[in-house]
Amino acid sequence: MKNILQKTSIYFFVFILIAVNAYAQHDWTEQIASFKPMVVNVETASEVVFETETKGTSFATGFVVDAERGIIATNRHVTGTSPANIKINFHDGSFTEAHILYYDPTHDFGFYKIDPAEVDFELQAVRLGKWSELSLGDELLLIGNNEKEEYSIKFGRIANLNVNKGDRHSSYIHTTFDRTGGSSGSPVWNTSSEVIAIHARGTDTSSFELPIDYLIDALKLIQREMPIQRGEIGVDLELISIGEAIKHFNFPAELRKEIGPSKAGTPKVIQVESMVPKTSGETILRASDIIYRINDQLIRDDLYTFDAILNQNVGKEVSLEIYRNGENLILNVPVEDLEKKKVQRFVRFGGAVFHDITPQLRRLLYLEADGVYLPHAAAGSSFSRVGVQERNGNSKVVILNINGKLIRNLDDFIEACNSVTDGQHTYVVVRDFNLFDSSPTPKSLTVNLKFGPLQQFEWDADALDWEKIAE
Repeated sequence: MKNILQKTSIYFFVFILIAVNAYAQHDWTEQIASFKPMVVNVETASEVVFETETKGTSFATGFVVDAERGIIATNRHVTGTSPANIKINFHDGSFTEAHILYYDPTHDFGFYKIDPAEVDFELQAVRLGKWSELSLGDELLLIGNNEKEEYSIKFGRIANLNVNKGDRHSSYIHTTFDRTGGSSGSPVWNTSSEVIAIHARGTDTSSFELPIDYLIDALKLIQREMPIQRGEIGVDLELISIGEAIKHFNFPAELRKEIGPSKAGTPKVIQVESMVPKTSGETILRASDIIYRINDQLIRDDLYTFDAILNQNVGKEVSLEIYRNGENLILNVPVEDLEKKKVQRFVRFGGAVFHDITPQLRRLLYLEADGVYLPHAAAGSSFSRVGVQERNGNSKVVILNINGKLIRNLDDFIEACNSVTDGQHTYVVVRDFNLFDSSPTPKSLTVNLKFGPLQQFEWDADALDWEKIAE
């Protein structure tokens, strides 16, 4: 019996070694020790929220990308777009506060800014690698706040070098990490000690990492104190196999050879999945269009290059060669700048928050109307009754009209609010996107100005904070 138990133990130990080696043949021991000081734990608390973000406290991960300037990278869904209190916790147990330096309106990354002088040790920045030098099967390491357990270590490999996960036109690396909440914003290293991606999303069995190239492009501009532009033509894109394009969308079979093989695996092409309302390409492009060339460059499945060309042509037009049900067309599409459409101002009034409608909202809600957006109203406040509130307190309400005044934007809203007196019966017309039928609906309410006066706030890019506008 004893021999059987000994043999069983040996077999089990061998099985464990094989299983571990399948994920980590590289010896990461020394590198892990050197990486930890570069990784931080992020704690954010939000009371005022924009778009579809939620109030409350959350935990995530970040990593130092510029020690001299105190710049920390994380996900955009971590930084959010809303005012927040941000605490950065370091490996030695110390912490400091941070401000949002930048968040990308399209891709899932952002940067925090801290004061390096407030840190008790010398900050170290990670070394950044290149997506183009990766190969299928490469071994990777992730260090993050997995399941709120600080500095959790995960081993994985590259399963696919180019997948799209529904973020407009973002490429992702598919890996074999198993991860849960808190890993967002974790750095992903290759065996050469270079961060090649940032963890963005996943399941218990699969993980998806945003290539570090997206972050590097923005970081270089920040370091040079140059403006960042984000090109927008209003497309949601997807990748489809060349076979599907030929069989179902009449893409010319003779072009298969020109497209050639893909480093990521199956040869694919870029297709328009949907259009965002009230964008420059809405009336020019159509869902199912296959984009073959952009500015005479064969694009294949290269979402990153497509995005970069848009960024380089903000304020101009791009020439798209497309195939629409087999017909070859050349279309010129104006390129807008998403950076200029971020929330720069917001209003608090009657216990609720209001801001202009963003392209992200138009995309998520397929919202073609003008107006102002109400993302959250305090329970029992004047505006809490104009729409259905989700369990987390969020609303998805667009204000179209106040006391007969058409509301096209935040300026119209402020003007209408200034004419409202305390306790006055006020009539608003809203669209509630928490309802199946979001048709315009009139609502009646009484505004309490004593506890919910009109307050305006504006983003101060120098202070990296929201400043109240003096009345």
